[in-house]
Amino acid sequence: MRIKPLGKFLAILTVFLSSAHNVLAVCTLNGEEVPCDQIPKFVFLIPIIMFAIAIFFFVFWILMLVDAIKNQKEDRMMWILILIFLNFLGSVIYYFAEKRKRNKK
Repeated sequence: MRIKPLGKFLAILTVFLSSAHNVLAVCTLNGEEVPCDQIPKFVFLIPIIMFAIAIFFFVFWILMLVDAIKNQKEDRMMWILILIFLNFLGSVIYYFAEKRKRNKK
């Protein structure tokens, strides 16, 4: 009998979820095991907030990269390299050095 890839995936997922339930049943706070209801609820929001901030940074970086590709005439390659290698910092520099100056005109 041959197990199909979907069947393998479901079997692995079932084992993972059953073992994860046992791991998640006990919470650790400051090195001590405590009931999970004693952990402050905002702690569980931190990963969600960090993910939202990361998405914002990524979208801002993509917008500045697209703007540099479309609107730069003289120093296009320099700005593209700055944006690629410096990521979010490069996009902030580009925004204040070029895009904002162009929007004021």
